[in-house]
Amino acid sequence: MTPNTKKQISGLNIDPTLPLMIFDADEVLVHFAEPFSNYLKKHNHRLHLTGYRLDNAIKKSETDDVADPETAKDLVWGFINEETKNQPAAKGAPEALKKLQEYAQIIILSNVPHSVHDDRVLNLKSIGMDYPLISNEGMKGPAVKEILKDHKAESFFIDDNPYQVESVYNDNQDTVCVHFSVCDLVKPYMPKAVGASIEPTSWDDLVSKLIDRLKG
Repeated sequence: MTPNTKKQISGLNIDPTLPLMIFDADEVLVHFAEPFSNYLKKHNHRLHLTGYRLDNAIKKSETDDVADPETAKDLVWGFINEETKNQPAAKGAPEALKKLQEYAQIIILSNVPHSVHDDRVLNLKSIGMDYPLISNEGMKGPAVKEILKDHKAESFFIDDNPYQVESVYNDNQDTVCVHFSVCDLVKPYMPKAVGASIEPTSWDDLVSKLIDRLKG
């Protein structure tokens, strides 16, 4: 956890006696792979996933050769800098969060670079998801532990990345970990998430399972 992330967490206004839900953004609240694929097409490249990671998944449109690492890095950062403020909402996400807010506090913990933190805030606000946002780097377990250090009520962590789910599970044994993704492009290659006790198949399913868990 970086000092920047820790500082953001210190500024949160959370009631420790009320349930808290911590949501990831990319491929949970907003789409990443689909708009990134469209961005690549505009720059004479395409996205060809054969696994969970982006490694070797960016190819030149004309030759089908894998983009060299420097070009791939430039394309990823180009998308982040230009399109973070425009990422489309996952269908049903804004409505789902409004429903869940009746039962729990909501914050967003995203591994979006600190440099585009404000772009992500504006993007989420523009698509009906105006909730506190913490930008993080690396594994999220330590950040969630910091968020929950004085928390007394039930907590939930929802992420599409199985390794982030495992990280949070390892550092926060009392937190209910949820593995959930809206990205159909990635689902065929998605590894199993260690520590996930809830694995919903849709936003409706997720809302139902979270509310049922809270009602106990």
